[in-house]
Amino acid sequence: MNDNQASLSGFFTEEHKEIRRALEVLRVMTDRVERGIPTDRHDVNALLLFLHYFGDVLHQGKEESILFPALESSDEFASHAELRGLLEKDHEERVLIEKTQLMLFTDKQNEFIASAREVIDLLSEHAHQEELGLFPLASRILTTAKADGIQAKLHEADARFGFRQRELLIDMLRHLEDKYIRKAA
Repeated sequence: MNDNQASLSGFFTEEHKEIRRALEVLRVMTDRVERGIPTDRHDVNALLLFLHYFGDVLHQGKEESILFPALESSDEFASHAELRGLLEKDHEERVLIEKTQLMLFTDKQNEFIASAREVIDLLSEHAHQEELGLFPLASRILTTAKADGIQAKLHEADARFGFRQRELLIDMLRHLEDKYIRKAA
């Protein structure tokens, strides 16, 4: 395995760390709502927007448009139905985040809580499956040349998304962590 093969896993895992930070904030927010502690709906919506843009548009977008197509030609990938099923989970996550946003701005507090907890569980499990199955598999089956090409495409995708936009999303996440996690500590 060359450095780019190993760094592909690291590239996606680093993004998972940001997503996990957001999920922890969502967990704290959801706990607050459940206990009747005032929680700004706009903050919760901002966090759901983070999950949409950072988690879905940026992170999953790169997996779907770059990593999965590179792996699909492999017989080893084809034999892993649970890993191929991760693409279906991406769609399920999108729908669930939208549902959670809808529940947030209705008077259906219990449905919001249930939906938010489902988002937390689903995204956490998805990241775990990728880190234990998909990324090690990709490192094993991708040639050095293919891994180099994927790495270049990932950097291009980040540039198209916008480094400033990414930075703004991370700043928003940091602000929400300060408000809901560090403040509470």
